Amino acid sequence: MKIKSLFALTLLFWRAIAWMQAIVLCITKGEMTMTMFINPFTDFGFKRIFGQESHKRILIGFLNALFENEFVVTDLTYRDKEKPGETRYNRSVIYDIYCTLEDGSYVIVEMQNKKEVNFYSRALYYASKTVVAQGEKGDSWQYDCARVIGVYFLNYHQDGLGQAFRCDFGISKTREGFAHTAMGKPKEESPVESSIEPFAGLLRMVFLQMPEFTKIESECSTHLDKWAYIMNHMENLNDIPWATQDELFAELSSVSDVAALTPQERAIYDENLRQYRDNLATHAASFLDGKEEGLKEGKEAGLKEGKEAGLKEGKEERNKAIACSLMSANMPDEFVSQHTGLSLDEIHQLRGHK
Repeated sequence: MKIKSLFALTLLFWRAIAWMQAIVLCITKGEMTMTMFINPFTDFGFKRIFGQESHKRILIGFLNALFENEFVVTDLTYRDKEKPGETRYNRSVIYDIYCTLEDGSYVIVEMQNKKEVNFYSRALYYASKTVVAQGEKGDSWQYDCARVIGVYFLNYHQDGLGQAFRCDFGISKTREGFAHTAMGKPKEESPVESSIEPFAGLLRMVFLQMPEFTKIESECSTHLDKWAYIMNHMENLNDIPWATQDELFAELSSVSDVAALTPQERAIYDENLRQYRDNLATHAASFLDGKEEGLKEGKEAGLKEGKEAGLKEGKEERNKAIACSLMSANMPDEFVSQHTGLSLDEIHQLRGHK
C-alpha cells in the first residue's frame, strides 16, 4: 500500500514539474494558454488522439461508438496516409487518418475546420480513390472490393446538412430497378425507412457537425454523445468526464494531457494552436465583412427586385427543362422532384402536357 502511495506521489511530482515547464514555455512565447488538455481540432491534437499506433484503442473505441449496434471493431491497422497518383499526371491523396479494419474495410477519418469549395466532391473523390486503388491487374480479379468508410468531423455548419449533428450518406435501393444516393439522413432523428435497402454497401460516409451537438454532460447517454461532448469541450475541461468509469476515456485523458508533451511536441502544438486560432479569427472577420456587405446590398435591394424576379423565373424554367429530360429517361417522379426541387403536382402537370 505504501509503495502504491509513493508511486502516486512520484507521478504527481513529475506532473507538477511538467506543468512548470509548460508555464515557462508559454511565458517565454508570450502566451498563457493554461489548458489541461490539447485542442482536438488542431492538426497535432487530432492526430495525437486518433493516429497513434500505441494508442489505437482510442480510435477503435470511437469507431465502435459511431457504429454501435451495426458492427464491432476489434482491431485496426494504420496505413500510409498518402496515396500517390497512379501516373505523374494524377493528383495524390493525403488523409488525416487512414486505416483498415480486421474485416478488410478501409476507414478514412478527417477533421475539417473551415468550409471548402466542392467539399462533398472532394470527400467523395478521396473515398472513391480508395475503392479504385483496390483494383488488381490480371484476369483473376473479380472486383471483390472491400467497403470504404469515410468519417468527417466538421467544426462548422456545412451547407446541405441542416441542423443535424450526424448525417449518414450511402448508396441505397429504394425501389425495384432504381438506386440513388441517400442524402443526409440524421441518424438519431430519422432512421432509414424500411423501404430503403442498402445497395452494394461499398461506400459509407458519415458527417459529424460538431457545432450542432449541444447536449450538456448530464444529457449524454450514448457513447457517441460522450465522445462528441469531450471533443467539443476538451480544451476547457479540468478533467475528462467518465474517465474514472471507462478505461478508454482514462487513456484519452492521458494521451491528451498537455503536461505530458515533450518540449519538442509542445513547440509543435503551440504553433498548430496559433495557426488554428488565426484561421478562426480570419474566418470571423470574413463573416463580419460579409454581413456588412449584405447590409449595404440590402439598401439596394429595391433596385434589384426586378432582376431577381427574372432570375427566379429563369431558374424555374430551367428546372422544368431538366424535369422533362429526366422524365424522358423514364426516371420516377420522386427522383425528378428530388433533383429539380419541383413538387410532385408540378411534375404530374408536366407529364400531362407532354
